[in-house]
Amino acid sequence: MSSPFDDDEATGFEPTRAFTPPPPPPPPQPTLDAGNALPAGTRLAEFEVLGVVGEGGFGIVYRAWDHSLKRQVALKEYMPSSLAQRTAGLMVSVRSDKYKETFHAGKASFVKEARMLAQFDHPALVKVFRFWEANGSAYMVMPFYEGITLRQELRERKAAPDEATLLGWLGPIADALAVIHAEYYYHRDIAPDNVLLLAGSRRPVLLDFGAARRVIGDMTQDLTVILKPGYAPLEQYAEIPGMKQGPWTDVYALAALAYYAIRGRTPPPSVGRVVNDSYEPLTKVATGRYSERVLKAIDRALAVRPEQRTPSITAFKVDLGLAPPPADPQALFPASQPATETADLALDVTVPSPRPAPSAPVPVSPASPDVPTMVVPPPATAVERTRAVPRPAVPVPAPSPAGTPPAAAGGRRGLLVGGVVAAAVVAGGALWWGRAPAPAVDGGVLPAPPASPAAAPSPSPAQATAPAPSPVPPSAAAPAGFDAPAAFERVVTAGSASLTPTLAAAQTQWRIDRDKLVFTVTSPADGHVYVFNHGTDGSLLQLYPNAQTPDLRIRAGQPLTLPQRGLQLDVAGPEGIGRLLVMVSRWPRDMTAFAPKVEGGFTSFPTGSVAAALEGANAGRLPLLAGQPVCTAGADCSDAFGAAVMRLEVVR
Repeated sequence: MSSPFDDDEATGFEPTRAFTPPPPPPPPQPTLDAGNALPAGTRLAEFEVLGVVGEGGFGIVYRAWDHSLKRQVALKEYMPSSLAQRTAGLMVSVRSDKYKETFHAGKASFVKEARMLAQFDHPALVKVFRFWEANGSAYMVMPFYEGITLRQELRERKAAPDEATLLGWLGPIADALAVIHAEYYYHRDIAPDNVLLLAGSRRPVLLDFGAARRVIGDMTQDLTVILKPGYAPLEQYAEIPGMKQGPWTDVYALAALAYYAIRGRTPPPSVGRVVNDSYEPLTKVATGRYSERVLKAIDRALAVRPEQRTPSITAFKVDLGLAPPPADPQALFPASQPATETADLALDVTVPSPRPAPSAPVPVSPASPDVPTMVVPPPATAVERTRAVPRPAVPVPAPSPAGTPPAAAGGRRGLLVGGVVAAAVVAGGALWWGRAPAPAVDGGVLPAPPASPAAAPSPSPAQATAPAPSPVPPSAAAPAGFDAPAAFERVVTAGSASLTPTLAAAQTQWRIDRDKLVFTVTSPADGHVYVFNHGTDGSLLQLYPNAQTPDLRIRAGQPLTLPQRGLQLDVAGPEGIGRLLVMVSRWPRDMTAFAPKVEGGFTSFPTGSVAAALEGANAGRLPLLAGQPVCTAGADCSDAFGAAVMRLEVVR
């Protein structure tokens, strides 16, 4: 009888049987006649090749004998077969000069991956004993594990695991991810075939991080090499400008693994869900077999938009009931990467040059089999790791709706919607975010794309900036019925006086086309920062969070200057009085009830009669613009925020 797990792609490897040393006596000098793989008997430093475990497009894994420590090990050789080949003796040479840059970039990432793995010591992470470069290639030596992959286990079971078994797999994997995330490394290829269940103990081990594969895939722009549909979240497709990867990226993949274990099939590909979300919540299709808490946790972690997803592995563990809520709610949010990160440590740039966003789901074929870095039943695709580069460490706001083309790196698009033109320097070029249609001149007071987080701590969890119903065009003057300045004051009044932030700027008048808006926020408490702008053109926009800074954080008593590095807010017309509303909240906030609309990386809100009608129907205690706190499961959800308004006089 077929299993519900049979529809998963094959790994191309068979489970490895137990092996008992001693190794065979040293054979005569081998001849290299078996393609790129080294034959048994080959010596590499103190290691002797005993056989091939697996060979993929980016490397070869051998079973080897360590003559120094008298033990069996797994030895991985960097060998991207599309770029290089075995030549004289042990040498590896590039096939053509045009591949040199890509080959060497991949090798550098291979070595950095080995160095990264060597620094960690966790039972669910692969350990690297030794690594070195020689013969035009590079090598890493790891334990020789025996067991079967989680995918093979699920296929053999022919039925979904019970909750205790499922959590027994997820817990150690989540703990391992927490370890690497603390150092700003991300796996980005979690799937059942990349988890090994050790023979005997059945303990899960997260397989290797295929850094070289990622770099080569990025440089050749081959998505089929670096993505697994069903497990890869939206931000991994690198099609949405400003959408960053981080802990939430691994959260999605781990939740997809859990979904697969429960249902026997993966969630719909995330890129297709943006157009037509056919995802079936586990709370509807798996109720009764698992606790509601676990099902809700997995559903939340599989939110297609990063800003609505579980923000960190710690938060996912709390949601699953694998860990108690921390005393400090901020511990549930990812930590920002230190601003001192150097280019040398930035292992793999997470997002390559933007690629065109599809208007419909993009079919992506399964990644070609890569060599598992050190395990017996090798995975179909080598696990991939990426080192974070200075950037926001949190989910990003919803991307532009289908049909709105993203700005390309180096391109420039007007963003005038309210008096401030936002220009951000991205990847060495100016990137202008445009709101469609983007006026050439005159607006009100408007936002611009932010850059990496300021001195604020790490970004936080899901901010509910859900896309709004119909678009709200920038109106020349807000129709009667909605008074934005009065709405700002109501938010200030609703906040706590003891939490009111202090706003400061070097000037009170701002000259059109000459000045750049710069201001400082100081808060008496840690929190999430929200900045709204009511422009001289009547528009109502959210400057922060935005696509490039999805979660802006502030520390108590530490001044935060905005906009952040890499972003400027140019003052534009018309003349008049604009206002900034700044909120500092203990929790992220959800403004969905006020019909937000996300375009060009920023969120706008309705004005005039639409806003008046929405506010008129509001039966809640808070003004709609104040939103509602978004709390994590099991945490104290007592709301606390402070707010302040700054007046902007825009002149010629």
